[in-house]
Order: sequence, then C-alpha cells, then structure tokens
Amino acid sequence: MANVDLSKPKVPTQAPKWLGTYGKYLWPKIANYLNKNPKILRADEYLVQQYCSAYDLYRTAYDDIQENGIQQAIYKTSVNPVNGDIVNKDFMGFRKNPAYQVLSDSLNKMASIGHELGLSPKARSELSELSEPTDNKKSISDSMREFFNAKS
Repeated sequence: MANVDLSKPKVPTQAPKWLGTYGKYLWPKIANYLNKNPKILRADEYLVQQYCSAYDLYRTAYDDIQENGIQQAIYKTSVNPVNGDIVNKDFMGFRKNPAYQVLSDSLNKMASIGHELGLSPKARSELSELSEPTDNKKSISDSMREFFNAKS
C-alpha cells in the first residue's frame, strides 16, 4: 500500500462558505473520515460537496415535514367579487407535502454519492478491493492489444 501523508488532508476539513447549516455541520465529520482512507483523492472533494449539499436539503425538507406534516389539506376558496370577502371554503382533499419529494430525491442522491465515497459497508469492501496503482503498469495500448488478442 502506498504511503499516505495524513498531515495534509485530501479533503479540506473546513466546509465551503456557501454550504447550508446542516451541510456545514456534516462536512468535517465526513472529511475527517475520508481523509483516513488512502483511496480518497483531492478530486473527491466535489463529491463531498454534493453529499453535504444533499444532506442539507434532506434535513431542511425533513424539518418542513415535521412542522407541516406529510400531507396538506387543499381548500377551494370562493370570494365575493364585489367586496372580496371569503364566502366559502370547500375541502378538496389532501396532497403530499412538496418537501417529501425533496427529501426523497436528496436521500437517493446521498445513497448514490455515499456509495462512490465508500460510506456504506458494501461500498467500503468494494473500495478495499481496488488495486493500488503501480509504477510498472502496462500502457493502455498494451492492455488493449492483450485484450483483443486473448482467446475466449
């Protein structure tokens, strides 16, 4: 395994300023965890930004659902055209809180990105199976030649 300089974090431990409150809270936890993994690269910071941003949306949507419920009542309001007074409010049924879709989408995005970053047991085992790059690696053209010359 290659020597890893843990004194220089690959993913900054300071969250970007533009990130929301929940994302900023999660950022250092994820960054510290990922910086211990030798398979993580500096380029993975973009994935961490996406993950923390999705987490921020998830938590914001969750808070909205907690406050306003999973579904919302729909009313049709009739007003007097002369003076604008409300004449009648008819109950039309319920609709799903729009925050539920945001919550669902952000959870799916977090699952996908989390897998890429190795944040689940299965993803970690897949990451550990990746081979380390070696200095005596074949060129791409040699690998392609070998692939096409291999007998089935």
